[in-house]
Amino acid sequence: MSNSTKKTNSYSLKETILWWEKKRLIFNLLIIGFSAFLIYSFWDYPMRSIIGSGAIITKAVLLILFMNLCYTIGWGVELLAHLLIKSEPFNNSLKWFLFGLGTLMSLVLINFYFAMEFDVLFAGV
Repeated sequence: MSNSTKKTNSYSLKETILWWEKKRLIFNLLIIGFSAFLIYSFWDYPMRSIIGSGAIITKAVLLILFMNLCYTIGWGVELLAHLLIKSEPFNNSLKWFLFGLGTLMSLVLINFYFAMEFDVLFAGV
């Protein structure tokens, strides 16, 4: 492998990671904001007194950390495709589509998590 090819590959990998990491702030603002909204909305449900306020907040922080770990899959898939099957780096449209789809899936998962955590679906309140 020539030096220029190695430089091009490492540059595209670096650019891929930078593109995704620059969007992490948007992702975190959305999932943290939505989590805070759901906690506030469901705070008076009976399960809070059973589970405990501190436990709910701790679990929310752990969920957000897990979501950030899953976020890394976005650029991980692109890097694996580029390295293993020698595909071209994803274009901006595909990256934004994957970012939007992943963020939407995260928000839906958070909604279901908090609905179950606070027992909203079965509380009858």
